Amino acid sequence: MAVAVSYPGVYIQEVPSGARAIAGVPTSVAGFIGYTARGPVNAPIQLFSYADFERQFGGLHLDSPLGYAVNHFFLNGGASAWVVRVAEGAVAAGIGMRTAAGDLTLTATAASEGAWGNALVLGVDYDTANPDETFNLTVTEFIDRAGRMVPARTEAHRNLSMDPNAATYAPTVLAADSRMIRLTDEGAGGAAAGVARSGPLTDAEIAALDDNSRRLAISIDGGPFIEFDLFGEGGGLATLAALRTALNTIVPTLEPANPGFSGFSCALDGNRLVATSGSTSRQSSVRFRRASIRSAAARLRLGLAQGGREIHGSAPTRPAQSGTAGVQIEDFDDLDFSTDPLNMSVQALGPGGAVLADLTLVLHDSGAVPPIPAPATLAEARARIEAGLRTATNEALSRASVQTIGGAIVARAAGADPSVRLDFGGAGATTLLLGGGAGEFVNVAGYRMGSGPDLAAQVGAVGGDDGSVPDDTAILGSRAAKTGLFALEDVRDLNILNLPEVNDAGVLANAIAYAEERRAMILIDMPGNVTDFEGARAWIGDPANAGLRHQNAAVYFPRVRMPDPLQGNRPRSFANSGLMAGLYARTDAARGVWKAPAGIEARLRGVTALDYALSDPENGVLNPLGLNCLRSFPVFGQVSWGARTMVGADALASEWKYVPVRRIALFIQESLYRGTQFVVFEPNDEPLWAQIRLSVGSFMNQLFRQGAFQGATPQEAYLVRCDSTTTTQADIDLGIVNIVVGFAPLKPAEFVIIQIQQLAGQSQS
Repeated sequence: MAVAVSYPGVYIQEVPSGARAIAGVPTSVAGFIGYTARGPVNAPIQLFSYADFERQFGGLHLDSPLGYAVNHFFLNGGASAWVVRVAEGAVAAGIGMRTAAGDLTLTATAASEGAWGNALVLGVDYDTANPDETFNLTVTEFIDRAGRMVPARTEAHRNLSMDPNAATYAPTVLAADSRMIRLTDEGAGGAAAGVARSGPLTDAEIAALDDNSRRLAISIDGGPFIEFDLFGEGGGLATLAALRTALNTIVPTLEPANPGFSGFSCALDGNRLVATSGSTSRQSSVRFRRASIRSAAARLRLGLAQGGREIHGSAPTRPAQSGTAGVQIEDFDDLDFSTDPLNMSVQALGPGGAVLADLTLVLHDSGAVPPIPAPATLAEARARIEAGLRTATNEALSRASVQTIGGAIVARAAGADPSVRLDFGGAGATTLLLGGGAGEFVNVAGYRMGSGPDLAAQVGAVGGDDGSVPDDTAILGSRAAKTGLFALEDVRDLNILNLPEVNDAGVLANAIAYAEERRAMILIDMPGNVTDFEGARAWIGDPANAGLRHQNAAVYFPRVRMPDPLQGNRPRSFANSGLMAGLYARTDAARGVWKAPAGIEARLRGVTALDYALSDPENGVLNPLGLNCLRSFPVFGQVSWGARTMVGADALASEWKYVPVRRIALFIQESLYRGTQFVVFEPNDEPLWAQIRLSVGSFMNQLFRQGAFQGATPQEAYLVRCDSTTTTQADIDLGIVNIVVGFAPLKPAEFVIIQIQQLAGQSQS
């Protein structure tokens, strides 16, 4: 672009160099598809270590060849893998949560299918920044340790809302942040009009308002804050009733077209103001804050920051708190502790209502020695209840938690069974609004996923199930549904495909076609009943397996013997595709994708023996058939001793005979496919062709310098052509640019021939 000049002087213009570096793609990212003990079904999960596999999929399982294959992959040098779990009939654990009014509001479902979700317990409390609007949700996974259920991991999600428009809307937050559960909003009714309550006020405080304290800022139903005057300059209000009248007169006029404002009302509840939105919905709210100047909010105790309460319209649709929740006590001094002695009973109730333990707590007894005075504050009452519970012999009571949340007492039973409830009774419970029909809600101590009985706010448990081992067809899956093998559709990097222990020829043929489409290799496991030389020769020559002969496929014989941690580390037979994928990755990292993953340095880590010890003559029969052999040699141990693809049989005379030749071709194809995207829609003429030659040539030259090609000079090793000879005017008219890239591959030295001759004695001339 030309520089726009205006004044005499020097102008700087940055000119693009035209060089675009092409980066090589990864070469050893493996994909494993099969059954695992746990984990999400038909969802690709990327792993960088076997520890990741244990965390995500539960580790080894005797029915999971995939688990062992992944273990062998990382053991032999693999660094990155995608795992897709396939299981028949797998079910995710779930539980329904009701509101305190009894409406189903949320359904919690384990993040993935499996019985592991049955060990999840959810806790709900309202101990948030605004106990009248939001809630906290804790998710704890328990494991059995020496016969005792102990927490293994816990998530805490705070200040959640049931308002779908809120940034903290519970289902949205959990979908983004939780690794253990997902929430579904069941659309429970019961949404109310939003309310704001002031702190206690007196007529004298209202009469004291002046010009420096006559403005408020109000927001209704989540709208912007609007500031207004309660009275004009020099005016005032004489009583609390007059303030109520002023609010009822002024607020509806601020936005008369807004139902929240036009239907706004303000009433008195004793010595408190109660301001109510004109709308009823989950978005309904009334909020006050300080005005920017001459604010009266602090004096009127309106707004959370000033000591008021703000009860959101979505609050009634929250799941009920875990445990027994009392009613909010707005003024502790109004409670009647005149009964002397004043006692409280508490019972731990089992899921069926049976009394597991009971206890009597003393709140006030002037005749005791020493005397027990009535509690003076809510905090003191809470502490007295907690101290009394500590004297119990039953764990459900002795380790119970007691909190004050939003001015109410909330108590939760302890112990292994989260379905235990605490039922408070007696005059003391009635006084503290914690029992005796004072409006308390007696709930389970925790919502138990998968097996919690329909009790209080807990309902509709769905048991998690690991499912059963799928057949080979299920492992192949559906492209339309992105299941099984096709769950890898959205995975960008995939180089080595593994379907451990899958032997169905039709399924494997489809998997090979998919590998070709993805420019990946597939490592095929031979059937477990192929245990000797004759069986291997028969299998590789079987016409039924002709569909497996493809340049993107390779197979190795025999199976390997490795220690099994699930069977006391006793060696047993395993398929070899997982460890060979790891060997491919290790060779790529050490030498490059152009090096054959075979030879004395291609040792098989963790292998104690081979299922069958091949001899040199037997190896000499199988190798020309395109069947790679694993061998055991003194000193070197077990090694890979073959580097042919499934079209590597001598009779086929394929140019893709060798694994490293095919793999470097796939590497170059994918790298150039991604690296030349900049060409699309560029002007199709010599400047573009030159840019292509520069970018592709630089990429190929870098590979040459790394030793990837045969030849002593770049001219002998590769070529890149993109000019008028490759792209004719007819091509240009059709929108086509042709790039010709050739390379001289390095082929492995399979046969080392040493010629030795005897030198006859030389006569002196």
